[in-house]
Amino acid sequence: MRRLSDRWLAYAMVLPVVAAVLAFVVGPTYDVFSLSFTRFVMGQERGFGTLVNFRALFADPLFTLVLVNTAIWILGGTLFCVLLGLGVGAYLARDGRMPTALRAIILLPWILPDVVTAMAWKWMLHGQVGIIGQTIQAAGLSDQPISLLGDPDLVMWVLVAVVVWRKMPLVALILCAAIRSVPQEHFEAARLDGANGWEQFRYIVLPHIAFSLTAVSVISMIWITAEFTLPWVMTGGGPANASQILSTYIYQQSFQFFNWGVGSAMSVINLVMLLGIVSLYLYVVRRSWRSGASA
Repeated sequence: MRRLSDRWLAYAMVLPVVAAVLAFVVGPTYDVFSLSFTRFVMGQERGFGTLVNFRALFADPLFTLVLVNTAIWILGGTLFCVLLGLGVGAYLARDGRMPTALRAIILLPWILPDVVTAMAWKWMLHGQVGIIGQTIQAAGLSDQPISLLGDPDLVMWVLVAVVVWRKMPLVALILCAAIRSVPQEHFEAARLDGANGWEQFRYIVLPHIAFSLTAVSVISMIWITAEFTLPWVMTGGGPANASQILSTYIYQQSFQFFNWGVGSAMSVINLVMLLGIVSLYLYVVRRSWRSGASA
């Protein structure tokens, strides 16, 4: 009887969270799916069950550029975030002289609010008064002020660099903790066998942190996919739509042009992408648990 009452108590405590998820996640998601299959004429609904929004979306020549920019944004951001995070994490884990205060300062880019980060970088990258452009000009690399956010060929990579600067510190600390969990006996045995630093990292550290590395890669991909404030505040999709990604284009179509059907269709595509990434993460976690249990 007591076990049954404990079970009902657990259900009662979980119920508010389930209700919140149903109210704030499932409901809006259902509305987005409904709008994506609804035709709008002059802002009014003109029928449900049509693919007109998806056909209009794939007929939009700008949508191809948006997909390419989104791929650069997600894949480039994730790759550099994990690689730099791994390097910084390895340094933090191996250097015992690093002060605790400095370790905390490394998290500063992650702690800062999105809007503050975006506005600060937008000012520093400004073509006329930005300190980065002035430094490049003073170093003799350019004979005139340079606007990195105003160059269609560079703007996406500049945004990738900023998002890596923002997301990398937490990745570095996570991987630092994973590297510190490697038993020291493995390093001592490797040194006795004559292994150098790179061989120790390759054959001892990487296999030991393989799951943490995979998990943090998928989580970083989810973070960057869901990021909106940074690219929108810094460029608004410009110049000439050169930095439009799915999240900014969805906002522009839905809340600036009031093209809710097409915006909802893009939201469905974005949701499918996120579900794919989350499924990959759950697969990795489940496989790791199975291998750990079998061991």
